[in-house]
Amino acid sequence: MLTDGENGLDFYSKLTGHPIIAPAGSKPSYVAASQFSTAVIQLLSGGNMPSLLAPLPLTVSNMPKSPFKSVVVGLFRDGEADLSNFETRLQTWFDQTMDRVSGTYKRLSQYLSFGIGLLVAYLFQVNAIAIAYTLWTDPKLREQISDGAANAAAGDQPPSLDQVWPALAHFQFGWETGPTWSAMVGCLISGVAIGLGAPFWFDLLQKFVSLRGTGPVPNKANSQA
Repeated sequence: MLTDGENGLDFYSKLTGHPIIAPAGSKPSYVAASQFSTAVIQLLSGGNMPSLLAPLPLTVSNMPKSPFKSVVVGLFRDGEADLSNFETRLQTWFDQTMDRVSGTYKRLSQYLSFGIGLLVAYLFQVNAIAIAYTLWTDPKLREQISDGAANAAAGDQPPSLDQVWPALAHFQFGWETGPTWSAMVGCLISGVAIGLGAPFWFDLLQKFVSLRGTGPVPNKANSQA
């Protein structure tokens, strides 16, 4: 957002070390748009919070070349003297840019989760097709896992390993024989499923149990009404 190679590093260092951005002296994990705009304006004005926009364009024009300099120059409006409008545009730019950064981070996290899911599935041969076949042909095991899933979904937390291990013990994991096309496809399905993450499946399980049963319990106020 602020630098390109060496360009903008000086301003970046001053901004991340600003008391408003990092009051404890270390880089924060979260910065509000209002904190960002206040710190930027104070740095551009030499440490003070000006009441007018007038001194800032000259200061920005003397800044070394950087991506952020181009952004700030684009936020100025000819003949404008009100600092609050400029500050609002700066905060809007910050929020929009952080949304795009968050989207990029989310995509990278999804790719990483998918890769880990595939690795786990193929290392331990977590074959979704074989698991589905076992559940289809063993009604007793299917009922046991269904009841356990319903009990787990009724709580506020995802099930622990102690809760799911008795059911997992019924399935055969590991490559006892050479890989087959069925096993490869089954592991691919498992990898995708693992990559979606536990929160996704836990929420889906809660919705399924709610649909399968009588629905969520109404709160006391609605019941009395």
